[in-house]
Amino acid sequence: MIAVARGTTRTAAITIIGGGIMGAVLAYQLARRGMREVVVLERETVASGSIGRATGGLRQQFADELDIIFAREGLRFYRQFIAEMQAEAVPASPPPPPFYQYGYLFLVSDDEAWQAMQGYVALQQRLGVPSELLTPMEVVARWPGLSLITEDLRGASFCSTDGYTDPAAMTRALIGAARRLGVEVYEQCPVLAIQTTRGRVQAVQTSQGRVATPLVINATGVYAALTARLVGIDDLPVYPLRRQLYLCEAVAGLPAELPMVVDQATGFHFRWRDGGLLLGLPHQPSPAEQAASRALETPAFDLTLDPGVWPQIERVIPRRFPALAGLRLRRAWAGLYEMTPDEHPVLGPTEVEGFLCACGFSGHGLMHAPLAAQLLTDYLTTGKSSTLDIEQFGLQRFREGRLLPATRLL
Repeated sequence: MIAVARGTTRTAAITIIGGGIMGAVLAYQLARRGMREVVVLERETVASGSIGRATGGLRQQFADELDIIFAREGLRFYRQFIAEMQAEAVPASPPPPPFYQYGYLFLVSDDEAWQAMQGYVALQQRLGVPSELLTPMEVVARWPGLSLITEDLRGASFCSTDGYTDPAAMTRALIGAARRLGVEVYEQCPVLAIQTTRGRVQAVQTSQGRVATPLVINATGVYAALTARLVGIDDLPVYPLRRQLYLCEAVAGLPAELPMVVDQATGFHFRWRDGGLLLGLPHQPSPAEQAASRALETPAFDLTLDPGVWPQIERVIPRRFPALAGLRLRRAWAGLYEMTPDEHPVLGPTEVEGFLCACGFSGHGLMHAPLAAQLLTDYLTTGKSSTLDIEQFGLQRFREGRLLPATRLL
């Protein structure tokens, strides 16, 4: 942590608000491209927000082209980053966490869903993702320790290059690498105001002093809409959605190289973590909860666990995974997705000159942040990108009703 004397003014060419995965990847990529005077402002500590509560999955098995491209490039980035940090003469501090490339396994039991999955896998393969379709018997043969109930299974999709990592540790490793390249990171430094003059960003006022800067990038995750209000943008459609995770004691007999296993019909999923099993089950918020979320009311940001989710998991488990029955719970926690109406991010400039967005990843921040950072870095350094057109991810699409296509797989 770098302390700033209160009341002082510092300068920055680019100021990133938010020390989560998006802010970390962006700071690192900007510094790698030679950008100087890059500052990251984090209101608490690096990775203390949603990324520190995330599942950590890295999968390319999506159902639409944009998500597949984002995830494919994200996975490529992390593999390269880990390799480069491991090859440094002086060990990186903090080091990047392992990427457990054990795959993602989607189990499909519905006829219509199976038909759709075949199309998704064909699309993934066309985009260079080595996913494959498996019969129920092939699933049993590859992972006999899962002890699946397969009578109603139509099949599965699997991608061996998918996997999972520690998202908080990855964020801290990226911030560490960015610091070594000259990025300044200020923790315990909440932003209080953003000064604009004639529609242009001039400075950021924080609890630790003032930062004079012509460029501010809003990477504040679930709080992005509130951050945008500081410059008079009241319609950034990013809102929180609560999800819950459960860490249980290990179950004997499961494969050591356990893929992330997903029962597509219910969304129930699990993987190894810290010597135990990490479980999740998406749950539908009530109409009242949805309304509070869209209105950005204080209860929508509450991380109190919903006690009704664990009993749902206990009912789901024996229908497909009897070997997991009777799991002993170690601990549980809640986190927040930063949702948008089309579940794609908001990237790039806004009507306030010098105020850019990098938010709204809808539960896919770890996977999609690297390509988003590349698009923003390209925009800031050359004004264009050779990968995807950043303009399609702009805020204006929501105002004009031009939502991007998306199909949810999980």
